[in-house]
Amino acid sequence: MQASARTTVLALLTVAATACASGPISESSAGVGPLPGNNHTGGMVLSGPDLYEHNGSLLRYLYARVPGMTVDYGSPVCPKVYIRSRKSLMGSNDPIVYVDGARTANSCVLEDLYTRDISRVEVYPMGVTNRPGYEHHPNGLILVFVRNGPEGFNRSRVSG
Repeated sequence: MQASARTTVLALLTVAATACASGPISESSAGVGPLPGNNHTGGMVLSGPDLYEHNGSLLRYLYARVPGMTVDYGSPVCPKVYIRSRKSLMGSNDPIVYVDGARTANSCVLEDLYTRDISRVEVYPMGVTNRPGYEHHPNGLILVFVRNGPEGFNRSRVSG
């Protein structure tokens, strides 16, 4: 009888985890939604007019739209970003940030980029992506894709 109860509990936990990973916000409501296709990474995509028209730092935009994300502005160097939790045995809790495929040294770049210069952001709270070329990380991944053309990256504080 205990094996049957255990199986039932595991089945309920699996159903709950699957429901949570489906993305709480639809793409039509705020330019935010789950990644398309067979997405078992728990990732979400942020794009569209909501992103471009925010006209502020990318970090503040993400903080307002990524469920569970917290930002601590108390650090003297750059804000501490938490997607999963604030406790880590390895030291840093910051997610790994990539901008157009290049890994950044820290999450400071999120405060330095303007949303109007970004075409798309993918956030993977579980730190796993199906995209080739990106390493997995236990504190999450944030993949930033800059808009092309003369009006893109040149206006951000990072470039100048």
